[in-house]
Amino acid sequence: MTYLPILRRGHKGALVLDSSGAAREQLHCLADLYRQDPEGVGDMLIQIADLKDLVECERNVGGLGRARSVRDEIVGELLNDIGGAEIHLDHRETHQALMQTRDLAHQALDIAEVAHQRVDELEVRTALVRQAREELRKNPRLVFVTRLW
Repeated sequence: MTYLPILRRGHKGALVLDSSGAAREQLHCLADLYRQDPEGVGDMLIQIADLKDLVECERNVGGLGRARSVRDEIVGELLNDIGGAEIHLDHRETHQALMQTRDLAHQALDIAEVAHQRVDELEVRTALVRQAREELRKNPRLVFVTRLW
């Protein structure tokens, strides 16, 4: 199982940080918990959804009320029931996780380097365009139109 997010190319070359591996594992745990106690888990999910609407209403009146903290408590309780939001790495896969982390770090550095190069390039181009505009403002070109009879 891959615990760490994977950097991949998405639609039209956009970069995507994919953490679906961890999400899948948590959904599997939620499904197992639902199988054991469908009524309890279903009630918790309905409460979370209902409290979301109440949180929105409270936000519109300046954040007065306790709906957000109650919702967060229920979400925290459910997360604890499915193993928590922390992803504990299997000691047998520590090396793989380390390699994934290093790969992500190198990819992030490469992206940052390309971005800095692009910023530098755009700064130079912008300066050249500004300079050309200033030249045109200082020295307007005169155009003579003559007619041959």
